Amino acid sequence: MLTEDYFLRMINQMLVVLTQILYHKDAGQYQEAQILIEQSLEQLLGVRPGLLKQMDDDSVLRLLTSQGELDPDRLAMVAELYKLEGDLLVAQNVNPEADNLYLRSLTFYLQISLNGNPQGLISLDDKIDELYQKFSDRDVPEEVLYLLFDYYEERGDYARVEQQISGLLKKDDHLPVILPGIIAYYGALLEKSDQDLAAGGISRALIQAGLDKTTKLLK
Repeated sequence: MLTEDYFLRMINQMLVVLTQILYHKDAGQYQEAQILIEQSLEQLLGVRPGLLKQMDDDSVLRLLTSQGELDPDRLAMVAELYKLEGDLLVAQNVNPEADNLYLRSLTFYLQISLNGNPQGLISLDDKIDELYQKFSDRDVPEEVLYLLFDYYEERGDYARVEQQISGLLKKDDHLPVILPGIIAYYGALLEKSDQDLAAGGISRALIQAGLDKTTKLLK
């Protein structure tokens, strides 16, 4: 069983590496920063950089899952490395590739939030909010919309849940599958107090309008 001392050493080592990566990026030493990122990912995941670039998100998550349990501490480090790699590419004006890395980082941070918080390397809410802003005006994959839906519902941020619902409703091919869940969500929301709804940035009238709209789409 991994001990608390092990996690503290791992976190401290990663903080040193992250600091070095930021130093190289700020100094314009992009190759040096990239090498550190790739070395760190290989150490955390046990996969060479060339092969890792060919793996999808689910495959990476499986590398960090043991006996059905996700390792949130290592995943947090992996997510931060991908975020920094995205920053590195933006600094070099390679924005399309950076977006893919930001999306992977966001996905991993959302997975952490739904599977158990890490022991203190990062502030999950700050990281998710920062990455979310990068995609707030762009289309994101359906699986990420579901994660965002669950995350903001858990936080009680119903206004942002509404944004994810808008994105999901654009996925016309999957409407029959997703509508029952959205209708159930609106129904549960209507049972909450006006105070809770106001704190979540949504009104009862808006919820009822959303429920009416989705119910009509289901027919």
